[in-house]
Amino acid sequence: MSDTILNWESIIHKNARTSDRGDAGNVIEIEEDTITIERGPTAEYVIPKSKVEGFNGAEVALDVTLKELGQYRRK
Repeated sequence: MSDTILNWESIIHKNARTSDRGDAGNVIEIEEDTITIERGPTAEYVIPKSKVEGFNGAEVALDVTLKELGQYRRK
């Protein structure tokens, strides 16, 4: 079970998981309404905070599937 995120800075450098338990990558940046996740050396995803379900202290839970993650890829 994941808890609501009160301190968004606490998730920087934490692993993120999709709703279907896929490895989304690591959180590298927090903006006002988004988080940026880096997956490998060339892929970055900008995810709205509204799609973040919570944080269990080790991993960030996302409310998107691994397949849906592609629509958030930074161009």
